[in-house]
Order: sequence, then structure tokens, then C-alpha cells
Amino acid sequence: MFDSLSEDQWQQFDKDGYLLLGRVLDDERLTALRGRIDDIMLGTVDYPTLQRQLDTGGRYEELADPVAGPGEVTLSYRKLQGLDADPLVLALITLDLFREACARIYGRHASISIFRAMLMNKPAGKGTHLPWHQDAGDVWKLDRDPVLTSWIALDPATRQNGCLQVIPGSHRLGLLSRNGSTLSEEDARQYCPEEQIVHLEIAAGEAILLHNWMLHRSGTNSTSGPRRALSACYMDGRTLNTVSGTRFPVVFGRHEEVETALPFVNSLRAESRRFQEMAAESERYAKSLLADNEQRELMRSEAERYARSLEGELVRIRQAS
Repeated sequence: MFDSLSEDQWQQFDKDGYLLLGRVLDDERLTALRGRIDDIMLGTVDYPTLQRQLDTGGRYEELADPVAGPGEVTLSYRKLQGLDADPLVLALITLDLFREACARIYGRHASISIFRAMLMNKPAGKGTHLPWHQDAGDVWKLDRDPVLTSWIALDPATRQNGCLQVIPGSHRLGLLSRNGSTLSEEDARQYCPEEQIVHLEIAAGEAILLHNWMLHRSGTNSTSGPRRALSACYMDGRTLNTVSGTRFPVVFGRHEEVETALPFVNSLRAESRRFQEMAAESERYAKSLLADNEQRELMRSEAERYARSLEGELVRIRQAS
């Protein structure tokens, strides 16, 4: 195990879009993390941030989105997101090795946040085929594309149980689709020929550094054991969610630097809160007008009934006269 990368290794990463880091977990920490992941899947450990996605063994396109809240008691989850809340996982994804990698990619001045810290699991005898894709694009709803991901094996990753398959150097193509994610069939045929595929088989406790734009996929698991891996996507701490305007958990650097980096965004947030308060007040006023209108309608109906009763009484008086 090591906590520093050589210039030759960085040149290899720049060339291929991935780098085999070797072992980053000793036996004790590996055993602890395996146990923690099982405890989370079986419901004995839980965090508010967790989102779960079951493995169906079916088509990737038919998978349901990860959902929050209590889940099933099963070891057949395909994905667990929000694992940065767990101290064991957080200690792993914030190793000095990954801090140095982030400084190299984003600059030593930059605070670093994570888009997601998650488990990717291919349960024994199952697993969903993950098609060729890139981890970036508009589908992620970010104002800039992250480019660095760590992938740490909790079990041996082999061809038989669905290890990562990559096209070396494909990150230099850039994003093949503005939307990102899954490649079209035409792009997959053009850029992912069988003779260029490299299977990244690694032992438990070993890690891989990945460029997010590198084309990659994984198959199913035909073995009797799971293929589990922990992954974290690192990005510039100033990255914003384009839907909510919020930032993400900072793992390297100072939170204060991130919060003051874009004062214009902070002013927009304050203005947005004011508009929300005004909208809520307008809604309350509108509801009060509706209630008042209903009351007036009741009074009008009552007056109308009373007027009709007077008319009826007047008719009876005239008839009696």
C-alpha cells in the first residue's frame, strides 16, 4: 500500500484514463467494511442519506431508481448511495492517496466535494449487465463535469463475476453525448470494438482510479459469491446541482471557502427564500379570500331563502284577504 503517485503513474493515467493503484485496504479494514455493508443491506445499520436500488437481474434500462427510506432485508441490492455518512466508508474515500489525486486533477487550491459515495454490487449468481457508458453529462444535473472516480474492490473482481471492462484512452474522445451516461448503439459499435476491451481484474482491497469520461461497462456475476465495490466521484467543491442550486459534501478543503466562493449564488439563494416566503404569504391570503367568499356565498344563500319565505308569506296573506 502507498499514499503517493509517481509522475510515470500520472502519465499512464493521462494515456489510458485509468490507473491500477494496488492495495489500499489491509485485511482488518477490508473485513470491517464487508461487515458494515452487510449490516446496511440487512437493516441493522441505517443513515438518513441512504438510497437503495435492488438488483433484478434484468435489463439495465428497466431498473427502478434508487429510493430513500427503509428497504428490504436482503443482500441483493445492486446499489447503495449516500455512504459518505458511514465513518468507515468516509475514512476510505478520504485517504491521502485520493486527496493527492484530487489535488493533481483539480488543483491544490480547490476544495473537493463528492457527487456520490456508493456501493456497486453484483449479487451471487445475478447482477445487472451495465452497458457502455460515461459518468458525466447533463443527466447528472451538475454545472460542471467531474472527471475523477475511485473504485475499491471489497471482493475479487474477475471476468466471471462482472469486473469493469474499459476502452483505454477513450476519455480523450470527450463526451460522446451532451446528455452523457449510456452510449448509443452506433457509438458503442464505433468506439468499443472487442479487440480494444481491457478487463480490469483486481484483488479484494485493491483500487482503481478512473477518468469519468472513459468508456466502461460490466457484465453479470456467474459465481457463488458477490462482487462488491465502493466508489466515490470527486469534483470541484464549487460544483452546483443545476436543479436545486445546492452544493455537495466537502471531503477535502475548508467548507468556509466553498460557501463564500460564489457570493452571487448566495444572494440568489437569499432572494429565492424571500420569493418562497412571499409565495407562501400569497397562498395564505388567497386561501383566506376563498374562505371569505364561501362565507359570503352562505350568507347570500340564506338571504335568498329568507326572501323566498317572505314572498311565500305575502302570497298567503293576499290569498287570505
